[in-house]
Amino acid sequence: MAKAVILTPDALAAPQITPKAATPPRSSGQAKQPQKAEPKVEQIPLQVRIPREEARAIKIAAAEREQTISDFMLTCFHAYMKDGKHA
Repeated sequence: MAKAVILTPDALAAPQITPKAATPPRSSGQAKQPQKAEPKVEQIPLQVRIPREEARAIKIAAAEREQTISDFMLTCFHAYMKDGKHA
């Protein structure tokens, strides 16, 4: 069992210890290049229901292009709209 400690101003002012899991990962020693901040665009969720195999194919296609599913689907949408055959 832990030993009781008398509550003194010094005991109450003890520094807090941050667990290592709560700290950000350390860099590899190289300073990161400052990136140009792009203007933030408001994003809203959009949900669609598609067959399992087509969802899997979309995930694979996005991963092969190193894109998120959202970015991949948005790229597909823009290509479809640019084609002009949708009207």
